[in-house]
Amino acid sequence: MSSLYIHIPFCHRKCFYCSFVVSIGQEKKQNEYVKCLEKESRSFDGMSLDTVYFGGGTPTLLDTETLKELFGLLRQRFLIKAEAEVTIEANPEGLSPDKLSLLLDCGINRISLGVQSLNDRYLKYLGRNHDRGLALKTYRDIGRAGFKNVNCDFMYAFPGQTMAELEEDIRAILELRSQHLSLYTLTIEERSRFFTKGVSLENQDYQAMQFAFITRLLEEYDFQQYEVSNFAREGFESRHNINYWTGGDYIGLGVGAHSHIKGRRSWNGSSLSSYLAAFQNDQSPQEGEEILTQEKQYIERILFGLRMKEGINLETVSKQYNCMLDDQRKEMIELFVNKGLLIYNNHNLTATPEGVLVLDEICSKLI
Repeated sequence: MSSLYIHIPFCHRKCFYCSFVVSIGQEKKQNEYVKCLEKESRSFDGMSLDTVYFGGGTPTLLDTETLKELFGLLRQRFLIKAEAEVTIEANPEGLSPDKLSLLLDCGINRISLGVQSLNDRYLKYLGRNHDRGLALKTYRDIGRAGFKNVNCDFMYAFPGQTMAELEEDIRAILELRSQHLSLYTLTIEERSRFFTKGVSLENQDYQAMQFAFITRLLEEYDFQQYEVSNFAREGFESRHNINYWTGGDYIGLGVGAHSHIKGRRSWNGSSLSSYLAAFQNDQSPQEGEEILTQEKQYIERILFGLRMKEGINLETVSKQYNCMLDDQRKEMIELFVNKGLLIYNNHNLTATPEGVLVLDEICSKLI
């Protein structure tokens, strides 16, 4: 399975929690940027794709003609399979019925909508550009346009958020009847405004209680958790993300994008001006690369596998990479099993509900 990720960095403003590679007020450079994407894509001419994902930033900020140009060059450069999953990230603001119709015509069949919350107080707290009313209207417009596969991004664990507020918010999200939900706790990242302001998070026990409450509600609405942060109705799991988590090949185009092809990982720099300048000077935007050893691929496959609901079969992955766990990692896994954070049964290693909440810490010990 092969995937393509295209990063569109343009945003009107930067949300207070955001640490992603974004460019504010640079929309005039979008045409030049797409021409650079075309040049970068030449290295992968004719590659067959199972999934395509436009992330950002705000990809839907691209104007009509630039969007058409971008989709046109992708169809010329790649073999996008008829059944491919093609996703675009979008925010409630700026998604007009005309733009939705254009996206559908261009081959987009999945939208990931950055709702984050339907509580106006918390939307303002996060620095979002939309309110509850606009989010609801946009979601209805997406359905009317003909999209049958929609993800909603949702955040929780805001400082001071009560359980009553959380329940009201998650039930409102669930009433939208989307096919997929990506669920994230508020985190404070170094490059974010929240980090600069010294915002403090809720304690881990309270976050765990909120997460357990949300997962129970999601089950009532026929959502199944298939990954740490992702829930879907049957048949609507994100194929693009599953390819990441199961060690598949993927190409990344654009500012800050990463690629992984047959054990070779590479990445572009995170500066828009440097990215554009590289092509002006007939240079590569690539900032670095790494050839992954079999052992490193093996360990990463285990760590990503732990994110999945079904976990990872250690016997199968050992045969795939011709590697075995060393004694130190075996002892660490046994320790986590004894603490009730992992389950090891018939060669299969999975995280318990308690383990899911501290999975980043578990993985850091196993790297």
